[in-house]
Formats: sequence, structure tokens, C-alpha cells
Amino acid sequence: MLVTKDVNIPLFDLITCLSDVIDLVNPELVNHHSKVAYIAYSIGTQLDLSRTERNELLLAGKLHDIGALSCQERMNTLRFELNNPRRHAEMGGELLKGFAPLSRVAELIRFHHVHWDGGNGKTVCGEPVPIGSHVLHLADRLAVLIGNRRDILKGTDAITRLVADQSGGMFMPELVDAFLKLSKKEYFWLDVISPSIAALLRRRVSLGTIDLNLDGLISLGQVFAKIIDFRSRFTATHSSGVAAGASALARIAGCSERECQMMKVAGFLHDMGKLAIPAEILEKPGKLSADERKTVSCHPFYTYRTL
Repeated sequence: MLVTKDVNIPLFDLITCLSDVIDLVNPELVNHHSKVAYIAYSIGTQLDLSRTERNELLLAGKLHDIGALSCQERMNTLRFELNNPRRHAEMGGELLKGFAPLSRVAELIRFHHVHWDGGNGKTVCGEPVPIGSHVLHLADRLAVLIGNRRDILKGTDAITRLVADQSGGMFMPELVDAFLKLSKKEYFWLDVISPSIAALLRRRVSLGTIDLNLDGLISLGQVFAKIIDFRSRFTATHSSGVAAGASALARIAGCSERECQMMKVAGFLHDMGKLAIPAEILEKPGKLSADERKTVSCHPFYTYRTL
């Protein structure tokens, strides 16, 4: 039996690396995931949810738009009223559910665009919608309303009124009440627009680490590969193919079994930086322009820096 040392991965770092590389798609999206995570966690605190529930909200906030595959789809999520928002929510839940440490987070993301609709939003197609999904929905829409404005304290009254008007309709009334209490605290608004919001989140929570053996690391790599490759029909199985080929070549070259397995992990992760490349470029049927080629050539750097 192959004996390998477990890998200790800080959970916050794992989520942040994936979230940040997705936010590279467009400058307008920078920190959007962190804003949603901060708002959701703050509402969870106001509701006196357990630490576990608040941590799940933070993780779900950091990853909630992972199912929005194209740049245009990501930009569409920045509108307060969305058309067919459930598509990318369902997709995000599907992409993450295969990795056990994030299975609960996947469920929150799956339902995060369900409207309360006078209580009809308690279930979808007979399935119960977690309260955390409704918290995430409110946090996401709030982050959209706040945007990147620096003069946020001038706009808080208008944002608060808009959210209050949607109590019972778009949003669960109890969550709106919790937000209205939060809205009276200036630091809440100023924290949300802070360029140091990721550091604020890190100080606020203690997520610990996940201990992964080699099989667990490969499982994590497969989840990342699925997220990476799902953005383009032309690369649907690319990372898995590279992983299998790299592992096989390493074995032929006389590498140890552990080295072969680590090559497989590297194969799964090698194109992570492509999450920062607009799907419109990856899917372009014709020849890339010189500028588009330069954009694509950045992806190994993004992979390296992210990891």
C-alpha cells in the first residue's frame, strides 16, 4: 500500500484562490464575491446563526457565481432584476457538490436566486430551500446595489428603501429586518466597499484546514477541472485528458507512484488561469487577434499565482 503524507489546505485560502481567479474576468467584478460573503456573514451574525452556518454563508458567498460561465453572464448578474437567474445557480451547485467539504455550500448556491414570493420560496419543486440560500440572495442583490461606489454613505437610504420595498416579495421578511438593523451601522457599509475586504473576512472567521490524503487531493483536482473545462464545449474533457496523459507519461519515465499521482493533480489544475479568460475568446471559432492571443497567453501566470 502506498503511504503518503496528508496535505493540509487552509479552507479560506482554497476558496479565495478559486473566487479571485473568477473575479479576474472583468474589473467591474473585482471583490464582488467578497462583498457578498461579508454581507451574508454579517446578516447571519445579526440573525444569531451558529458559527458553522455563518462560515457556510461566507464560503457560499465567495463562490456563489461560479456557475456563470461567460463574461456576459457574469456581467448580467450585476443587474438587480435578473432574467432566468436560476440557470447559473443550479450550475454552480452542480459543479461543487462532488467535493465533500463543499457539499453543503453547493446546496446554498444551488438555490441562491429563489425569491421568497410570500412564502412560496420555502420550497422549489418540492425540495426545501435552506434559509442560507435566501440570505445569500439578499446579500448578492445588496452587493449589486452597492457596486463599487466610494461615496456609499450618500446612497444608503435609497438602497435600504429599495430592499425594504421587496420584503415578502423578492426577500424573506425576517432577513430584511435583520438587514435594516445592520444598515444603521456605518461600519457595515464602509467595510463592504473597503479594498481590504478579503483581509477583513480572514480576520472575522476561523475556517481551519481540510486534511486531504492523495485521493482527496485528486478529488479536489477533479472538481477544479470540471469548473475549468465546463466553460467551453471545446475543452469539456481537456483537463482530465491532460491529467491522465501526464500521469501515464510520468509512470513510463520511471517516476514513483506518488509522483505520478501528483502529475495527475497538476494536469487537473494546469488551466485554472483560463477562468480569467473570457469564454467569448475561448469559444471564438476563427483565428484569434493579436490582442486576444496576448490575453490567452496570460493564463499560465494566473494559474501559477493563484496556486
